[in-house]
Amino acid sequence: MPAPSKRQVTDAEKEAFIASNKFGVLCFSGAKAYAVPVAYKYFKGTMIFVMQRAGRKLGYIDKNKNVCFNIWQMGDQITVPGLKDLRYVSVLLEGALEEIKLGSPDWSLYELPTPPPGVNLAAFKLNTSTIGATAATQPTK
Repeated sequence: MPAPSKRQVTDAEKEAFIASNKFGVLCFSGAKAYAVPVAYKYFKGTMIFVMQRAGRKLGYIDKNKNVCFNIWQMGDQITVPGLKDLRYVSVLLEGALEEIKLGSPDWSLYELPTPPPGVNLAAFKLNTSTIGATAATQPTK
């Protein structure tokens, strides 16, 4: 069976793909690389991450705000109409995380949740420097 061939993903397709998904993998560099699956909110062209203020990922963010974030789907999972016939689509965003402080104007702007008592939330927006994508067509028989 021949290998699938790659195809370009347009900027509009990347935007639609990001907007139609909710999960991806946030990747950190350092002495030891670390990647963690996270949910995201895509609001008016901005990638937002809301998480508990605990755990390993916060330690990585404190040391280095530069991250990459990967969103992908395979075959039948793909929901963007112009991409549905593909074998897979992967979008990679690179940039720096910027904290959004609870109670700040940005917290309201991005419609972030008010945490219940005793829950310490952290929110970050990704100031994206690069958005790349790859896609593969279904192999022909």
